Amino acid sequence: MGDTRVAVVTICRDDEVLLRRFVDYYGGLFGRRAIYIISHGDTDMVRDVAAGCSIVPVPEFETDRFTMLHWRTKNHLKDALRQWYHHVIVVDVDEFVVIDPATGLDLRQWLETARQRTVYTAFGFEIVHRRSEEPDGIADGILGPRRHAQVALWYAKPCILSRGVKLSRGGHFADHPKLDMPDELYLFHMKYCDWSLFVDTANRRNAFIAEQQRAGSGTVRTNPQWFADKRRDEETFAAFEARPVREDFDLAPIREAMRASWRERSHGLYHFDRIEVPELFKLPERFSGADVV
Repeated sequence: MGDTRVAVVTICRDDEVLLRRFVDYYGGLFGRRAIYIISHGDTDMVRDVAAGCSIVPVPEFETDRFTMLHWRTKNHLKDALRQWYHHVIVVDVDEFVVIDPATGLDLRQWLETARQRTVYTAFGFEIVHRRSEEPDGIADGILGPRRHAQVALWYAKPCILSRGVKLSRGGHFADHPKLDMPDELYLFHMKYCDWSLFVDTANRRNAFIAEQQRAGSGTVRTNPQWFADKRRDEETFAAFEARPVREDFDLAPIREAMRASWRERSHGLYHFDRIEVPELFKLPERFSGADVV
């Protein structure tokens, strides 16, 4: 699989469960050597779980410059890799880019004939855990044990790159003026995919941020939900249970609104309106196992 000419770039510090799923999925598609992991703190866990992947160690610290340094590093790394690979996928460790199984293709097969010199944007979904309906674990795969998703256009990211572009912090915007969003391309964000995993991750983030606040200037800039006083775990997951669920999987009106509102945002970056969709979508059965190779 080393000749697929597709690289995948991410960053990880201590997300062992999702890193295992990430490496199994993308490594199974493209080969582990094509997976480039910026290892925040160069932990033994990352080296063990991602054995055979290309590890780029950086120091362990999280200050008011972390987000800037994180995305500056990703931008420079993907620019270097783009000279050697046909496509570079840039995602976080909890993000899985998937091709609709209705095509009969997986992501590797799709990219083998995909156009180059473009920037592909995936439709963004967040997988959510409705605990009363989905008791099974996710050790062997997430899609299937979890079938409910909320439209999250913040995660409709320009994530597959085959030309020189700059990504914004968070990777939510790019300075590419054309919206190239194939209907079969999805990005599933897994932050809320499992109650126990979410709580464990939040506990670790809270502890690490508290440690960093005691060092240096005491200022830490990261996702507000990773601060202990911002957590609303039970409230957040109860809201998933309360929302109505659609089973039609008709995303055409949302896609039309995205394309119609596409415009320059600022600083040469482009975006679309991030509309709110009150209902959850139940993924069709064909997506079960789509994150497993």
